[in-house]
Amino acid sequence: MGLSVVHGAVRAHDGAINVISAPGRGTTFQIFFPCQVQLVQPEDSAKTTAPAQHRTDATGTLLIVEDEDLLRQSVAKILRKEHFSVLEAADGSAAIDLLRTCGDDIDLILLDFTIPGATSREVVEEAQRIRPSMKVIITSAHSKQVAHISGAQVAAFIRKPFQLDDLVRVLREIQSPLRRTASESE
Repeated sequence: MGLSVVHGAVRAHDGAINVISAPGRGTTFQIFFPCQVQLVQPEDSAKTTAPAQHRTDATGTLLIVEDEDLLRQSVAKILRKEHFSVLEAADGSAAIDLLRTCGDDIDLILLDFTIPGATSREVVEEAQRIRPSMKVIITSAHSKQVAHISGAQVAAFIRKPFQLDDLVRVLREIQSPLRRTASESE
């Protein structure tokens, strides 16, 4: 990520960056975030198990297109635990290759707006060509206005850094109508 993106993300979470630099010794960036303590009472445990049971009904396949390996792999791992079937692409060209080979199985694309290789617009256009019912969620550290791609397939925008709970909620909201459409066509 560029320094301006990191700075924006840290400030958005009420954090701070400390820079230490000395000639011949290099530069160290320290990033600080406020602590947040949440106490979980035993009676709350029943509330947390109920949504987990609801989450087992995921169907379809999600393609994550993200050039930051650690972020892509972390999100994929969490979504697999949430019972999503996940494919990963590190750039736009790899995403288009996956769309061409597995496009009939892909229901949703989580697409970083700024990716190397083919552009995010080209990925959306290829998804539209291959399977018009496929939905796309754009992610970016930029604002929604900057990271705008028009088209019926673009179902949502999530600004980075995002909470994984928010991502799962948005995916399920988009996925629900897709499941109804698929069952109606059978």
